[in-house]
Parts: sequence; structure tokens; C-alpha cells
Amino acid sequence: MCAEQKSPKMHFPSKETPLPRILVIDDSIADLRVLMDMLNAQKWRIAVAFDGNDGYQKATLNPPDLILLDVRMPGVDGFGTCRLLKADPRTQATPVIFLSAAETQDDRLTGLHMGAVDYILKPYVSEEEVIARI
Repeated sequence: MCAEQKSPKMHFPSKETPLPRILVIDDSIADLRVLMDMLNAQKWRIAVAFDGNDGYQKATLNPPDLILLDVRMPGVDGFGTCRLLKADPRTQATPVIFLSAAETQDDRLTGLHMGAVDYILKPYVSEEEVIARI
């Protein structure tokens, strides 16, 4: 006889628990639009940066609960940004999830070895999966 599977319970913040704050760092307006629609539907607090330098500055000034980070960006790319974040005591414990079309195994392993907790490929196949991973 199979044990009944239960779906995970969603945590809904109370008035005392603030909503999670997520910093999204991505230079693509089209990708940001898709992601922002997903995140706003969850009612999370969102901050946006359009490049690695701006994202690093925003993260150190007001550390978020989670950072969603693109890999391929001009200037400081996502890997460079992640190195900066993980080297800074103010942000080193902040979880980072890479969101990228850079889909090679080397890219994914590089991101995970740098300290990212996950690596989600673009384009997003399943909105539900992206939200669950976040």
C-alpha cells in the first residue's frame, strides 16, 4: 500500500512576518518582464538592478533575502557579481540563484561551485517550478 503523498504547505506571512525581499539582477528587459510578472503574483518585495555593479551595490546597502542573478551581462557578469557577493561579509550568507540561458554543464557547475543554491535555465519552461525553486 502506498503512503499518501502530501503536497508541501505554503508559508503565508503573518502581519508580524515581513514578505521576503528579492533582488533581481538582469540586463534583459524582456526577461525581467516575464520574471517580474511571476514574482509580483506572489506579492514578494522586489528590487531590480540592470547590471552586476549596480546589483552588488544594492545588495550591500540593503541586503535582500534572496538574489536572482543572470550570468551573461555586460561589465561585471553574474559569476563576477557572485564572487563579490560571496566575498563580502554583508552578503555572503544571502542565497543566490542563477537564472540564465547559459546552459552548459560547465556554466551550471561554475555557478554552483561559486556558492549559488540553484541554477534555473531560461527560457522558463514552468512558472510553477521557478516559483517552487525560489
